[in-house]
Formats: sequence, C-alpha cells, structure tokens
Amino acid sequence: MAHAHKGKKKVSKAMGAILKAPKKAEKVVKAAKKHVNHTHWDTIEDMATALEHSGLTPEQINVHQEWEAYQSDKDDYRNVQNLKSIEQINKES
Repeated sequence: MAHAHKGKKKVSKAMGAILKAPKKAEKVVKAAKKHVNHTHWDTIEDMATALEHSGLTPEQINVHQEWEAYQSDKDDYRNVQNLKSIEQINKES
C-alpha cells in the first residue's frame, strides 16, 4: 500500500510540472518581448546619437557593427541597450 501511494505522489508532481509549463513559457516570451526593437533609425548618425544619449561611448560599443546588425534584420533586431529613437530623444529635450 505504501508503494502505491508513492506512485500517486510522483504522478501528481509530474502533472503539476506539466500544468506549470505554459506559465513558464509565457514568462520567457514576455522577457523576450522586452528586448524587441520598437524604435527605428533612418541613418547611422541617428543611431550614433541614440548611443550617445544612452551614455554609451564609442569605446564601449562599435556603432558600425551595431548599425550593420540593425540593417541586416530590422524586425528582429534586439535592442538590448534600450536605445531610443530620434523622435523619443527630441521629445525629451
């Protein structure tokens, strides 16, 4: 009898983990959406201005490499530096 009870506990634990899985996936998606680029720059100068405004220096980040990464796939560019668009910078000034 004691062994049958242990088996039920293992099954219920496994079911609990399966039921929690969708919530974990939602958290991962939410975290990934945070870094999706919602800003766009028309020129490399605009991006350089955004980098300067964020406090990053050219020694910390290569503007040309960042621009190439942005140009290669604008929709999936991950804005991990949380750079702002020129419009957002101008609104703050």
